[in-house]
Amino acid sequence: MKKTIYQIAFSTVLILGIAATPVFSQITAEIVDLYGEVTISRNGEFLDEYDIDYGTEIKAHDMIQTGPDGYVEISVETPVSPEVTVKVLENTTLYMDHAIRQQSPQTTFNVQRGAIQTRAAALIQGSQLNVRTDSSVMGVRGTVFSVVTSPDTALLVTCREGKVACTTDGEDSFIQPGSIYETEPDGSFSLKELNPDDIDSYIGQWQQARLDALMINGAVSLEHYANLYLQSAPGFLETFSELDSKREIFRKWGEIIDKGETLSMGEATKDKISLSNGIIRLRSRLPMMEHTFYTLYDLTNIFNDSREVQNNLSDTTVRTLQIYEKRKREFMEKITMARYYFKIFIEIDKQASGQGLLPSSDLMEDFLLDEPLFITPPAPATPGSTYF
Repeated sequence: MKKTIYQIAFSTVLILGIAATPVFSQITAEIVDLYGEVTISRNGEFLDEYDIDYGTEIKAHDMIQTGPDGYVEISVETPVSPEVTVKVLENTTLYMDHAIRQQSPQTTFNVQRGAIQTRAAALIQGSQLNVRTDSSVMGVRGTVFSVVTSPDTALLVTCREGKVACTTDGEDSFIQPGSIYETEPDGSFSLKELNPDDIDSYIGQWQQARLDALMINGAVSLEHYANLYLQSAPGFLETFSELDSKREIFRKWGEIIDKGETLSMGEATKDKISLSNGIIRLRSRLPMMEHTFYTLYDLTNIFNDSREVQNNLSDTTVRTLQIYEKRKREFMEKITMARYYFKIFIEIDKQASGQGLLPSSDLMEDFLLDEPLFITPPAPATPGSTYF
C-alpha cells in the first residue's frame, strides 16, 4: 500500500513570539453555530447536552462528534492564525490539539471520521495549521478547503480558495479551485477537474459512490472489522486500565499544567518512569483501536437495517457487534482519555528533561502523536470464543 501525505503550502507574513506558557492554554474555540445531534467528551467524560450551545467553549483534546443530522461550527483562537473557522459536518468525530515544536506553534484538527470544512487567514510565520486523518496530513496556509473521509479509508480533498500541494510517496500534486484530489484505500491517487460551483454536489456523489461500494461487500466488511475489534480491544483495555490506575498522577499534572507551574526534575522523572511502560504500550495499541472502533461506528450504522447483510453474518460476528454496541460509549470515553494521557505525559517528559513548559521533547511528541499513522489492518483472525 502506498503511504500518502497531503500538505498545503503558502507564503508567510508575520513573526510570532512564543511565551513559556502551558501548551493546553494556547488554543481554545467557541461554538458559533450548531444543530442536530452534537456530543462533546472532555477528558473522558461527556458534557451534559444542555451545556452544549452557542458560546460553549471547546478546549484542546475535547472529542467532538456529530450525528446523522448534526452540525457544529467553531471559531478557533490559536497563535498560528488570526482567524480560523472549522465546520464539522454530519457523522464526524474530531478533536483539536496544540503543540510548540522547535519554537514554532502547531495547531491540529484530528479527524477520526467524517468531513470538515476549514477556513483560515494567512498563518503566522513559522507556524502550522494541520488537518490530520488516519494516514494523511493536510497543512493549511490561508485557504478554504474540505477534507472528506470514507469508512473504506478513501479520501477527497477539495479547494475553494488558495492552492493545495498534495504529496504522495514524495510526488507532489497541486490543486486549486477548478481541481480536486482523491485517494483510494490502496493509496493510489488521482487529480480531476471540477468547477468550484459543483463541489458540494460532487462531494455528495463521491460519498454515495463509496457507500455503494461498501454495500456490495457489507457482510465481509463487518466480519473483518468485528474480528479486528476482537483482536484490538483486549490489549487496549488492559493497557488503559494499567494507566488509569495511576489517574492521580495525571490529575496532579493536569492541575500543574493548567496553573503554568513546574515541579522538580526529580519528581517529574519519578512520575515519568512510573508511566513510561504503559504509555509506550498504549501508543502501540491505540491507533488500531481507534481505526477499528470508528470504522465499526460507521459500518454498523450503515448496515443495521440491511436484512441481507445481517443474515450473512456469522454467530461470532453477531455476538461481537452486540458487545460493541453495549460498550460503545465506554470505549469512546477511554479513547478520549487515552489521548489526554498522552498529552499530559509529554509535559511530564519536558519537565523531567529540565525544560519546564518550554518546547523540548520533539522526538517524544513524534512518537506519541504527531507522525501520520499508516494503518494496514492485519488479516482477520480466525473467529474465537473469547469475549471481554
